Amino acid sequence: MEKDHASGQTITTGPSEETEGMCVKDSGFLLSVSDDKLEAYICPKKELSSKITFEDVKALLKGEGIEYGIDEGIIEEYVAIQPVREYPFKIAQGKAAEPGQDAKVEFHFDINPLKIGTISESGHLDYKDRGKIVQVKEGSLIAEKIPAKDGMPGIDVYGKAIPFSKPKDIKFLCGKDAEKSEDGLRIFAKIDGRPEISDDGKISVSTILQIAGDINLKTGHVDFNGDIEVRGCVQDGFRVKGRSLKAEEILRAEIDIAGDIVVSGGIIGANIKAGGGVSALYIHNGHVQANGDINVEREVFHSTLETNQKCNVLRGRISSSSVFAKKGIMAREIGSKASSPCTVSVGIDTIGNNKINHISDQISKKKDEQKNLENLVEGLQQEIKDLDNELESLPQEEDQARLQQMTLQKTLEECQKRGDLLQIEKVEEALRYLDSKIKQVYETMDGLLGKQDEIQIEINEDDQKIRRSRQEVEELGDKVSEIAELSKSEKGISEVRVSGIIYAHTRITGAHSSCTLVEDHQHVLISEAKIVELDQPAEWQMNIYPFR
Repeated sequence: MEKDHASGQTITTGPSEETEGMCVKDSGFLLSVSDDKLEAYICPKKELSSKITFEDVKALLKGEGIEYGIDEGIIEEYVAIQPVREYPFKIAQGKAAEPGQDAKVEFHFDINPLKIGTISESGHLDYKDRGKIVQVKEGSLIAEKIPAKDGMPGIDVYGKAIPFSKPKDIKFLCGKDAEKSEDGLRIFAKIDGRPEISDDGKISVSTILQIAGDINLKTGHVDFNGDIEVRGCVQDGFRVKGRSLKAEEILRAEIDIAGDIVVSGGIIGANIKAGGGVSALYIHNGHVQANGDINVEREVFHSTLETNQKCNVLRGRISSSSVFAKKGIMAREIGSKASSPCTVSVGIDTIGNNKINHISDQISKKKDEQKNLENLVEGLQQEIKDLDNELESLPQEEDQARLQQMTLQKTLEECQKRGDLLQIEKVEEALRYLDSKIKQVYETMDGLLGKQDEIQIEINEDDQKIRRSRQEVEELGDKVSEIAELSKSEKGISEVRVSGIIYAHTRITGAHSSCTLVEDHQHVLISEAKIVELDQPAEWQMNIYPFR
């Protein structure tokens, strides 16, 4: 054998090792086989002295051991053309091996959910809104393994098998709060949470969203129905919503958390709502509303704090701030010589009252809307009455026109008998006018009836709005009652405890009384007390007691 460098094929000029010992007649042809042994070609060495036959080609192939993929029809076609073709002609075709398919995992959640940004309603791209964090429900399918599939062996022109490449398998690992199906090919979520893929490919579900750095343009706004742990800070202008939040620092951000918020550093300029408690090293220029305790280590400055429980600044100072705490306030210092006076409120459910006031405003607006709708319906009903009055006169106009038609018809008949052509023309013109008048009456009636239908549809729609609004007002009223009942069930504590100094001009308001300090006090408990004297109505007042 030798290599044909022009064609890249192996040229067989005599018996191969596989056919050694067989008698092969010199046919005057070269036999070439491709390197992969999938194709065999013949080509004449030189101009043949005699005509080539079908048997000659078969003998050549047999002598060289070519036995697979031979198409006898092709051979017959080849030998039928004389003189034979001088270029290589494919005489046999093997079958290539079909490769197997590697195993793969299909994820039933978006593994790359973050976008560059989101188009706002105004048409601008909001780079801070990078889309929603992927979350799955308990029992949902989160991943599926497609098993590896074997290929098919091939066969070369010598009849030898060509093996296929073995497909690769892949690990399909199940992690925490996820479970595999019995066949091991599917993974389901055991809880509501965020699907995760670890570095080693393990698939799990977590109720914790861990952010390695800051919440910033890289992460976008965060909305996650679980626990959020931020190793950095929440940067200016970002929104965070979740079940709980831990962070090093919160800057001018919007935070809405159903449970607790724990900040190892400070809160600066943030607007925070928490269904649980809030803890921070300091709070500057912030607005914090919590249903649990607010605990601040060092300082509250130029901020507004509201809680249904206690506000504790045990080792720090409250200055230039307003603090509303239903269960009382404990601080080292309140106010200072240089800062503007503080306002503190204790024993009052400020959050509940604010909610009630907000809902009451909604109720008032809805009642105004109801009144406007009722006035609108009343006006529409009057329109229908006015249209009814117009409709009542139309049948009379029609009757009069038809009576005139009958009279004119008799006149026309008499004129026709007399042959009075001039009078006939006048009567016919009068009849045509009456026809158009009757037609106009019908069109007017149709128009008025159609308008009535449109008005009635509008009335029905407004009536539905009124009914929905009344239902909403009733539901809001129930909510007000629920909030008021809950507020009454949890008694407030109207007291302020200061281990250091509470400065003059601090305004203190309790559930029933208030006072403004005229001088500084140190180590005091200020609490509300009921004063009862014989034959005098009971009075409430703020009392100041020594506190150690």
